Amino acid sequence: MQSTLYREGAALSLHADDWLDLITAEGFDAVIFDCDGTLIDSADVHTACLQAGTADQGHIMSPQWYAARNGLDRVSLFEAFRDSIGTTFDVERACETSIAHYEEVAHLARPIPETIALAKALRARGMPLAVATNGERPVCDLLLARVNIQHLFDTVVCISDGVPPKPSPDMFQLAAARLGHAGGKILVLEDSPQGVQAARTAGMSVIQLGEPTVAV
Repeated sequence: MQSTLYREGAALSLHADDWLDLITAEGFDAVIFDCDGTLIDSADVHTACLQAGTADQGHIMSPQWYAARNGLDRVSLFEAFRDSIGTTFDVERACETSIAHYEEVAHLARPIPETIALAKALRARGMPLAVATNGERPVCDLLLARVNIQHLFDTVVCISDGVPPKPSPDMFQLAAARLGHAGGKILVLEDSPQGVQAARTAGMSVIQLGEPTVAV
């Protein structure tokens, strides 16, 4: 898997095979992982649930429309959908309906081998690890349990903790504080532009999975 390391105003292309060596050489105090698209391939799960939230009110959200906004928190996503259809749409009801649908489709979640292998290797070395996600607590807990990786992490920070969603840096800052390394040297693994921006704003190094989508 290809990735890009953003650090101190520079970008470096990096293969997944080099992640562990980099972390060891750089002496990071802790590592924070995003959940969806980073640890878990949950695109099909979220698409089905978001579509359930719109279908409940007689509207269709296409997979393409959602994919173009991947990384947004649920409220922001449904607000954008409401604005795009230009008619009455109950965002709160859509959120509740979509969250209730996760139990039915959680089996569609798939682990992302490279990042989970890294988390396991770091856990074996005693590295403090966290998950920070724009998802809600019930959703995140369900998906982590579905791929059986919840035990790898010391803490999980999510939007249910009352922090603003990415691209705000608050989520990563709270995760670092919970790990006992507020102000420490932290590495974040992310897939979305919002998450990369949040990590960089927090002053953390960040590895973005896939093709780079953030300007240096």
